Amino acid sequence: MSLLGCLVSIGLAIALMAPVMQSSATVLIQQSQLEKAWLLEQDAIRVLELMARAIRMAGYRKVTSLADYRQRQRTATDDYIGLEYRGGWNHSDLLWVKQEPADSMEGDCLGNHVEQAKNGSTQSRTKKGLRYQAFFVQKAAGDHAGSLMCTSLDRQGRLQNTSLMNHIGSLHFKWVEYKTGPGQSTASPARGVQIVLKTTLIEREFSRFVAMRNAL
Repeated sequence: MSLLGCLVSIGLAIALMAPVMQSSATVLIQQSQLEKAWLLEQDAIRVLELMARAIRMAGYRKVTSLADYRQRQRTATDDYIGLEYRGGWNHSDLLWVKQEPADSMEGDCLGNHVEQAKNGSTQSRTKKGLRYQAFFVQKAAGDHAGSLMCTSLDRQGRLQNTSLMNHIGSLHFKWVEYKTGPGQSTASPARGVQIVLKTTLIEREFSRFVAMRNAL
């Protein structure tokens, strides 16, 4: 085959393969985007569950009898849950919760468990007998987005901040009052918290409503 024939054959082969290569590249890009979206959704579900668990446990008190419960109700001075609006990065909100330790297997937002101190009178990862967690967004280093942060207590009861998720656009909380089911008291409506989390890597909004259990 002459040199000219070879060049013509190569040109025809490239012309025939170009659409296939372009189509393969498009498929790979779409697959990569789907994987990113799936990973993002899994991360969002994970952090929403961490926040929901903290909200449900807010105000938990370990009582041994009805008389103990009534005494605690009369003498309670602590707030067990609070929202601070638009004080975080990109006008995001902050949620904090307190509770008495439920059991030794209960973990905080980092999975850390309460441990009995050697003297037996105090517990690690508590302050004044209470566990503490907070969730907020701060500017991520070297990124135009934010990081979802969790504040918890270390073994000595000192505050520590840890990143739970990156590529966060904003985080907002809202008090919600709702009617209870038939047969339940309607003297005061039940309360819950609506969580709205927005991401930036893939623009999505994740929302979840959490009913209060203890700090009513």
